[in-house]
Amino acid sequence: MRLSELSRKELVDLGGGDFWGPAGKADLLIDRSSGKIKALLLPGKGGLFGIGSHEEVKIPWSAVVKIGGDTIIVQIEKS
Repeated sequence: MRLSELSRKELVDLGGGDFWGPAGKADLLIDRSSGKIKALLLPGKGGLFGIGSHEEVKIPWSAVVKIGGDTIIVQIEKS
């Protein structure tokens, strides 16, 4: 699968049913030594009217359950 195809998919959390938006807004955290994807990094949601930002959300690649035609299903453990 190409990165451009991955970026068009929507991220959905299987556990809570949360919609995280398009994967195209995410960065990939890649291990330099192995070349494997370690995590998806999502930008934090903005404050008032989208101005300002919160810390980014890190979704471990191990939390990816399935990559389908239109979505990436993840299972995020709530802390």
